[in-house]
Amino acid sequence: MKTDALFYKLFRIAPRSLFRLVRLKLDGDYAFESITVKTTEKRFDGFMKPKDGKGPNVFVEIQGYDDNTIYWRSFREVCAWYEENDSDRPFILIILFTDEKYDPDNRMLSCRPPCRLIRKNLADCLKGIGKKAGVLTVLKPLMLSDRKKDRERLPELVPQWEEAIRSLELPEHETNELTELLLYAVVQRFRKLTLKEVEKMIQLTPLDQTVAGQELIQIGEKKGREEGELIGRIQTMQQFLKRPVTSKKKLFDKNISELKSVLKKLESELKL
Repeated sequence: MKTDALFYKLFRIAPRSLFRLVRLKLDGDYAFESITVKTTEKRFDGFMKPKDGKGPNVFVEIQGYDDNTIYWRSFREVCAWYEENDSDRPFILIILFTDEKYDPDNRMLSCRPPCRLIRKNLADCLKGIGKKAGVLTVLKPLMLSDRKKDRERLPELVPQWEEAIRSLELPEHETNELTELLLYAVVQRFRKLTLKEVEKMIQLTPLDQTVAGQELIQIGEKKGREEGELIGRIQTMQQFLKRPVTSKKKLFDKNISELKSVLKKLESELKL
């Protein structure tokens, strides 16, 4: 799983959490989406589109690897987007580094107000938010290191993070999505952990309390609960990895050994 997929799902659920993360004050209602600049076939990690026709366009790049051209490349894509779209709306370009070591600090371009370039380090952003992070609690595992000391703290921290998410009293489907994102954030940061080990720390919604779970259990009465749970996990992983979701019927045609093999392959992709 690429880290930017985690941010994409989070900001799609709660668009304004991006503004809170980077301390950007913007009025109006925004929708978060991914766009492709046709000229270069480059896909932006995120694009905040004003839903009410007011406010600037907000372009988002999540940077989690070394790239000395990140500033040049990002400005080029913004310019290419304006070439393709008839818009005189100002823009804000946000470059969010998952670690400060990925910031080459070689920007030589500047914006003329009201256009802006905002560059931020994720750890600094999360520290600035404090304990009441709201939906941004999902990102807290990324503040830790993959060292033994931090791994040993997980059994204590993960339940606290999960409780913070559930205390937001959001619609059930959003709470479940955010809890799953928390799980994937932990797996992303602590690559030596298995998904099963993380699941023990998180009280995920029981399968039989979800709509999908009810469907699986109805069929699973004939094939057993284990198959139903495996299929549920496979489909969840496929959705998160943006893979085509295999139908329940096709998955139920496979035996337990085959299902476990499919899940194992997906888990290995998650850690790439």
